[in-house]
Amino acid sequence: MKSRHFFSLAEERATFEEEGIADAEIVVSNVQSEGRYSIIYARWLSTFEVPLHYHKTHSETFYVLDGQVEWTVEGETRVLSAGDAVYIPPNATHRVRVLGDRDALNLLVYEPGGYEEQVDYKMNFTPEELEDPDVKDRIRKKNDFHVLDTSD
Repeated sequence: MKSRHFFSLAEERATFEEEGIADAEIVVSNVQSEGRYSIIYARWLSTFEVPLHYHKTHSETFYVLDGQVEWTVEGETRVLSAGDAVYIPPNATHRVRVLGDRDALNLLVYEPGGYEEQVDYKMNFTPEELEDPDVKDRIRKKNDFHVLDTSD
């Protein structure tokens, strides 16, 4: 079967929003890349923060387009600005937060693809259900998002 090319035009992309994220666009989907990766553009709000976690089955590469973000990967902390990137392999512990009072623009390469399927799954729940710890846990497990307890 011959692979097909694909043009991603800004005005035709699927969009979504998540907690702390606005203006998210699916630049290249899992289906369009034949399962290889998903490419997501997103504006992280100035309050955006993700706790220490890891993913068993996928890697992530984040390219900063604007703003500043603080990444901690495997205990190493760096501040990234426009033009900087971080690659996070499977099983690497990491966390991130936006610095300052400005939003940050990022491009995510998620490999293998499937990020948008995670967003679709999460959208099946009501806002009230999303507050339920059991529902949060189910979503995180399905999404290969494993939070580490740092309450020592």
